Amino acid sequence: MEQIKLHKENPEIEFKLNSADSYLLIHSVAVTSSKDFKNEWTNFISQVKLTAELKYIVFENQNGCFIDERKNQFPIHLLVDPYQVQPVFQLNKLIKNETFTLGINPERKFYRTLKLELLNAENLNEDYTLEFNIEKFNIDA
Repeated sequence: MEQIKLHKENPEIEFKLNSADSYLLIHSVAVTSSKDFKNEWTNFISQVKLTAELKYIVFENQNGCFIDERKNQFPIHLLVDPYQVQPVFQLNKLIKNETFTLGINPERKFYRTLKLELLNAENLNEDYTLEFNIEKFNIDA
């Protein structure tokens, strides 16, 4: 198992998917802080919007600008239980790579990039960090 961190200064991480059967399993997410925050973490969680995005660049021009790309973006929910006292979320969220075709070409393609991102990170307090316990298969960071 591996640990990654997202916070205001580093709101996203991108992974390179190496095959159609690549996956990322998010076992758990914990909210940590450099200060004693007791129950204040629930305010932080209410402001956090976490997304995952699978992406495939179909074509980019000579200047390196993306002309066409395929994306599949979806939220990752951190829901607070009314009786929850610890800022730890057991997600067991499996993000599997997918295959698709482009136009009428029958050749199957797969997404090449997976990005986890905190949206609206500029509005977050810099004292908080999300620590992910993850497991990767056929993925490079």
